[in-house]
Amino acid sequence: MRILLLAHAPSVHTRRWALGLAGRGHEVRLLSAHGVVGALPDAARIVGWPLPVAALRYASACGAVRGELRSFHPDVTVAHFLPNYGFLAAISGATPWMLVCWGSDLLRNATRTPLHRARARWTLRQAQAIHVDARNLEEAAVRLGADPDRVWTRPWGVDVDALAPVQSWIDRRASGTALRVLWTRQLEPVYDPACFIRALGLLARMEVPFRATVAGSGPMRRALESRARGEGLGDSVSFVGWIDGATLRPLYREHDAYVSLSRSDSTSQSLLEAMAAGLVPVVSDIAGNREWVTHRREGLLVPVGDAEAVAYALAEVSRGTEAAAMAARARAKAASRARFSDTLEETERRLQILAGSIRAGSGPVLKEAR
Repeated sequence: MRILLLAHAPSVHTRRWALGLAGRGHEVRLLSAHGVVGALPDAARIVGWPLPVAALRYASACGAVRGELRSFHPDVTVAHFLPNYGFLAAISGATPWMLVCWGSDLLRNATRTPLHRARARWTLRQAQAIHVDARNLEEAAVRLGADPDRVWTRPWGVDVDALAPVQSWIDRRASGTALRVLWTRQLEPVYDPACFIRALGLLARMEVPFRATVAGSGPMRRALESRARGEGLGDSVSFVGWIDGATLRPLYREHDAYVSLSRSDSTSQSLLEAMAAGLVPVVSDIAGNREWVTHRREGLLVPVGDAEAVAYALAEVSRGTEAAAMAARARAKAASRARFSDTLEETERRLQILAGSIRAGSGPVLKEAR
């Protein structure tokens, strides 16, 4: 197939989708309103004007997208993220096209104002197919007017085999006295890293030995480092910044527990990575996390914003009574339900059905794709 991909080029997720589809023998062209970085298919270019207002920047790319639709004549267009590239696909007249939602585009951005809501509703109704990675996103899309028969739900998935632990959780835990805790989310308010630092302060006062690694970047980093010093954490917390996938995999193997305290999320890629790596997840009790973690089965759920609950959960993991079993069940669930290769194969199949049904004039019947 000839696939036109509209997405944010600097994102690691865009690179993975583009290279994954190209690797299956499809001709992929990527158009992005932002700079192309990293390894991408050769046919990738920047479109639109570098305007300071984001909405205008994407709108200015409409002509270039229409030109690409005429010259490349794709069998199908795939647009990632509803408000910008999804809207761009719709106003450019792409057909057939699939919208891929990322989470915040439906859970937060789509309802910020009446204008945002109207744009989201219109875009969802224009898409011939909508891919979401969690049930709460499916529900949000339908509430905003998406045709339920055009929505399909499947996690993006991770490279489960590459993340496989090299030793059992018990052996890994026995290699040191301190509990090793990993944070890989961005340092932004929606992920509540401040609650994590408060919890570590409480954990230190409970005299539970630990070492925490904060592998994320964002506008809150300086304030968080200051808060960590104020909590007297000293060398117990390391802020290492954003880490790419190749470096992140061995980092997972050096830790025992994973923490994510998102206030809003769909299926978290970092949670799936941690589960695949055999860590014990300690995550906020929100809908996106509950699809993957049942309390004391695959990990521990904690109330949103409750630093004390996080500290007690980490102390429980440190004791190790049920931690090894939770880590094993988390790994098994990721292996059975969260393989990127499986999602890529299903995406390819659904895109072929979408392209074929539009050519035949019958309209897409996506719920039946298997």
